Amino acid sequence: MCDATDTPAMESQPQLQKERVVGTPSKLCVKCKAAKPSISIRRSLYCRDCFVRASVTKFRTALSKSRKRMPVARARVMVALSGGATSSAMLQLMADYQRMELKGYAAEPTYASVVAGHVDESALFSGYDDAQICDIAAAIDIECRVARLEDVFALEGDRAALLELVHATIAPGTTRDQFCVQLTRGDESKPAREQLRALFAGLGSATDREDMLDIIKSFLLARLARQAQCELLLLGDSGTRIASKLVSLTSRGRGFSLPLEVGAETPFLGSSSSGVMAYRPMRDLIMKEIAFFNLWTRQPSVVVPTFTTGAPETASIDRLTESFVVGLDRDFVSTVPTVCRTVQKLELCPEALTAAQCIVCSMPAEANAQAWRNRLTVNVAPSEQSLEHDIAPSADIQSPLSSFGVTAHLCYSCQSLLHFAKPGVALPAFCLENYREQATASPPSDAENDIDADSQQRRESLRLRIEEFFI
Repeated sequence: MCDATDTPAMESQPQLQKERVVGTPSKLCVKCKAAKPSISIRRSLYCRDCFVRASVTKFRTALSKSRKRMPVARARVMVALSGGATSSAMLQLMADYQRMELKGYAAEPTYASVVAGHVDESALFSGYDDAQICDIAAAIDIECRVARLEDVFALEGDRAALLELVHATIAPGTTRDQFCVQLTRGDESKPAREQLRALFAGLGSATDREDMLDIIKSFLLARLARQAQCELLLLGDSGTRIASKLVSLTSRGRGFSLPLEVGAETPFLGSSSSGVMAYRPMRDLIMKEIAFFNLWTRQPSVVVPTFTTGAPETASIDRLTESFVVGLDRDFVSTVPTVCRTVQKLELCPEALTAAQCIVCSMPAEANAQAWRNRLTVNVAPSEQSLEHDIAPSADIQSPLSSFGVTAHLCYSCQSLLHFAKPGVALPAFCLENYREQATASPPSDAENDIDADSQQRRESLRLRIEEFFI
């Protein structure tokens, strides 16, 4: 009798365990506890409807946290729309959020209006159609403002000028490293597109080209926001993108300004004088979640080519770090959320709050960036004879009558950006505007910038040279 009753029980136990492991009845959505799951996010199972609602909640929660520190009441908002999956999803979520409040769910809408801002990159990449991107905004009744990359070389009148890189003295271990530029009249006969392509052709690597592209797009987005009188600019940086930017920006020498470039809410272009605040409300969503959100909500997006499209992972620092972070997050599912939580704890050092802005990227430029770079440069030190040969011509080139050095006005990363740039490369027009502002302001001390004793005389001579370009 004991054998007859015990044996079936012993045989049935493994069968029940097997059903619980491989069967579907016990695997249900963690939210509704009723539907079969359709996706697994960090080992949590969600059905389709619950996942979409959870994604919307994440976006609105992140937006509400930033909203508490909004500089003005009922601000106008611009959504940076590149056409990619993240920016398209952010535009749809923002439009739904605004309509929800307009329907009476809130006593007063939080934001006065929402517009989309897009930077057309067709001057650099073939097969690019900005009309498709504008259609994404038009489909949900959102106004779309467009700026073109070549607008940074759009000359206004015959008094316009550019900064042209004419010489760079690179002497590792010395204090004579200088990036020398000269004022040059813009060639009005040369189309702006050709000037833009010449700029990127003169840069040394795909990493430098991607860095310069980000700088130009940031400037154009800030100008679009000011033209539309928008105080807020929403950037579509997902959690995966922020995690990879943390690594890539640090490796490119942007640790001094890192909190401004990856923070949840920061002054755009690194300074409150720009008049635009940048929010990153997609920071709690990873790339996988955004892809499935667009799939299940039928949100269209456009594949925008880049400098490394179809290239191997080692083509650029950004490409390599993104591949590294995505692969790490695939094996360790808490990688991206942990990095993003750490990023939000970063704060600017006191020196960055008062530092001068870089004339290229507009981020805070560390005062001793040049000396720091010289100490870290890995290169074969030239002989004394060749060193004298290299430095002697630079003294003539640095003469106020021909050219002047801008090394003290460049951050560490932009010094690396121009390190391998070809002589004759003309920088975007806003670089000269940034330099004008610093030239007319009170000059920094000689000790802070490690400049020569005759710096004051050179500044005065330079001011007289560029005085005719002042507005």
